[in-house]
Amino acid sequence: MPPRAEITKEKVLDAAFEIVREEGLEGLTTRSIAQRLKCSTQPIYSVYGNMEAVKEDVYNLAVNFALTNIKKYENEKNEPVMNLAIGCLLFAKDEKQLFRTVYLSDLRKYENDKLKEEMYAAFLRLDDRFNLITESKLQKMFLKLTIYWIGIGTMINTNYLELDINEATEMIEEMYDALKLNEGLTKQ
Repeated sequence: MPPRAEITKEKVLDAAFEIVREEGLEGLTTRSIAQRLKCSTQPIYSVYGNMEAVKEDVYNLAVNFALTNIKKYENEKNEPVMNLAIGCLLFAKDEKQLFRTVYLSDLRKYENDKLKEEMYAAFLRLDDRFNLITESKLQKMFLKLTIYWIGIGTMINTNYLELDINEATEMIEEMYDALKLNEGLTKQ
């Protein structure tokens, strides 16, 4: 009799991540992981304890994967935050289930979010005049811009809207310009 393959936390997480990437969170069950690993459900519970812990780790892995992919988009004429926003739109288009997991699932934790922190840091580097605005106004401005590009991303992700990257970029730039105008950072 051949030795049994050891089921490790890493193997469970890899299988769970691939299931979510292909089918979304709805397809993630102990049984679906067990089928992928060709084992019973018992080893999964042995290494993870419960499905909530698996989902949390899958979510964190999805966030890291998203951030890596979002950062891949570079257009040297764009500001870093614009490249991140466009990278987010491409991620929405190319990784439909992971976008939904990262941005639209109940697992999302906006107040403690690596993606938000990274994008906010890039946003703050956009304009030296931002130091003339209070932190709370800057955060509101960033939130509005985030809602806008995640909204566009969601529409692209769900096939509600067909936009090419140039159209989407133009829309985001127009929103950013409108927000700057609203804060008195540009002239009409």
